Amino acid sequence: MTSGTATRRVSGLDWRIEAAHGALLERLAPGTSSRRLRWSRGKTRVLEVGDGPPLVLVHGAFDNAALWAPILAALAKSHRVLAVDLPGHGLADPFDYEAVDLATVSATFLGDVLDGLELDQVDLVGCSLGGFVTTVFALGAPERVRRLVLVGAPLGVTRDVPTPLRVLGLAVKLPVAGRALGRLALGRPTREKMRTLMGQIAVAHPEALDDEMLDADVLCQLRNRDVHLGVLRSFGTWRGMRLRRELCLGERWAELTVPTVFLRPERDVFVSAPVETAWAGIVERNTGIRVVHVADAGHLAWLDAPEEVARGIENALAPDAVVVA
Repeated sequence: MTSGTATRRVSGLDWRIEAAHGALLERLAPGTSSRRLRWSRGKTRVLEVGDGPPLVLVHGAFDNAALWAPILAALAKSHRVLAVDLPGHGLADPFDYEAVDLATVSATFLGDVLDGLELDQVDLVGCSLGGFVTTVFALGAPERVRRLVLVGAPLGVTRDVPTPLRVLGLAVKLPVAGRALGRLALGRPTREKMRTLMGQIAVAHPEALDDEMLDADVLCQLRNRDVHLGVLRSFGTWRGMRLRRELCLGERWAELTVPTVFLRPERDVFVSAPVETAWAGIVERNTGIRVVHVADAGHLAWLDAPEEVARGIENALAPDAVVVA
């Protein structure tokens, strides 16, 4: 992995993450470059590979841009692929999610990133929290988004939260002991602990996860633990760790004018019965949105089925792709 980053002071942990991601990307997506990019509330990191129409990838909560590595090379055959770290994730600057309105920050962040990359219009792919970020941006600036692909259930459809996140979310919101419990839960990650957690909430086949990717993710969890805890606290209410009402897009899904495909993993724990029902209503009200199923895959579907997901993204972005469901 080549670097477009100017000389800067970084921590030893940052160097270890850069080295781990560099080795991972050199193996899975040779030629990927990395650079720091300023936005209005700090700096983030952008990974770039390939030539062609610009395609921006936005990961989910607790993840990072390098997690897209298994499909970068495939997508780079026909696109200039740009994977960005969300604020406070990966190698981005720290960020306080509890002090902001997430929808406003989503629009500002992506707008600033596209401006910094000098891109007027792009295709967007988002997963989970990244799905919320990209959808909110597409709602506010549809002229800047050609097509939108949601891989794995996006935040903002219903108020449901999967059981593992609900338990941790309740713990970190305890008024006195919450921060200590949260730091204990996230403070000592290991490769196998990460594999187990991802098997609970992110993938259908944790045994097949790349060891080097897990090791790099452990380093990111150590670096960004406090931000991740803030994300958890910012999502939920005090009653039952349900998603805050203001994070549910509701009828705004019907206002989405950008052609959109939801690559729906069949084993996504974030797609409960209420979420499934909600998606049926969304598609019925907005014929510019369609759902394509991905067999035997979890929430981060491309980690279970990289070839199928890359093909699904390419099909969704094709000039002659079907828009009407």
